[in-house]
Amino acid sequence: MRLLLLSLLLGSVAGHADIVDDLYNVRLPVADQSRDARRSVAAQGLEQVMVRVSGNRNPTESPAIAEALASPEPFLTRFRYQRQDTEDGDSELWLDMAFSPRQVNAALQSAGLPVWSANRPAVLLWLLVDTEDGRQFVGAGGAADVEQQLREDVRRRGLALQLPLFDLVDAGNLSSDALWTLSVDPVREASQRYGSPFVLMGRATRLSSGQWLASWVLLDGDNALRFDSDGSDATFMAAAIDRVADLQAQRYAVQGAAVEGGGTLIHVDGMESFADYAQMVTYLESLAVIKHANAAWMSGNELVLDLVLNGDMEKVQRFLQLDGRLRERALDERNSTAPLPVAAYYRWQGTR
Repeated sequence: MRLLLLSLLLGSVAGHADIVDDLYNVRLPVADQSRDARRSVAAQGLEQVMVRVSGNRNPTESPAIAEALASPEPFLTRFRYQRQDTEDGDSELWLDMAFSPRQVNAALQSAGLPVWSANRPAVLLWLLVDTEDGRQFVGAGGAADVEQQLREDVRRRGLALQLPLFDLVDAGNLSSDALWTLSVDPVREASQRYGSPFVLMGRATRLSSGQWLASWVLLDGDNALRFDSDGSDATFMAAAIDRVADLQAQRYAVQGAAVEGGGTLIHVDGMESFADYAQMVTYLESLAVIKHANAAWMSGNELVLDLVLNGDMEKVQRFLQLDGRLRERALDERNSTAPLPVAAYYRWQGTR
């Protein structure tokens, strides 16, 4: 049936989200090239991957995951050693590792943990730090140590980080005083040009002892969540990044086995070629919440897809709203000749 529909479709042809790259790749220092050293580092790398992919910061609490980490080699698809020069003129040995997405996802699901796809909502960060050099925006060229730690924390949790451009438009839209007082309205206005679903704003002060104290506001739609963090050597950001990652994972990670048999039908129009159809199905099946997108009916450029889900339709809609490649149709736009009852109507907007 599906092949017939594909042939017919072929014959008839005459929110903001980012893809987080390298979720399954890790690079770590290693003592030597022995098998024992490689196994130990591979276990650390596999744990990092499972944290990113599951959205759960403590996956080792599952006995099944602890067992997998005891024998990480079967999860490796490739590895290689590299030497890197250090600041003191010496060199350090590193191990680059790539882990199998299929095996990692299967292990997480077998352990009852969720899987979070690489299509993730962007987080725009406005962070002002107060040091002996004065107040500086992180990402604007200053506070290099803070920015480096920030990127490490973001990488650890697999967030889609977006930093402002800090151009003349930003300078006119948001003053350092407004950010330092954590004024929500000016930050909302300055963030509109970026279209990020999440905005994290913060201020941090480094004390003479080296300790950092920070205050944050996470803007999530109309909600504004306030919290504080502290730490040494710029580690104060870890708590903030964890807070954002935990919230996003709860909303977008998919837990549980697939609901076999489909039964969730959506209507899609706006396709002009078989390439459009292929791109749309590939896009849908790349989302963790959708296991399969099967053609159930077609006429002209109208198509009804039968979705086999790893979650529910509400979670599907959250994913689709992230990047707008499938736009939900308004009530007065829902013109369909399909003889099937559908749960939602969409128009394919193409690649973005």
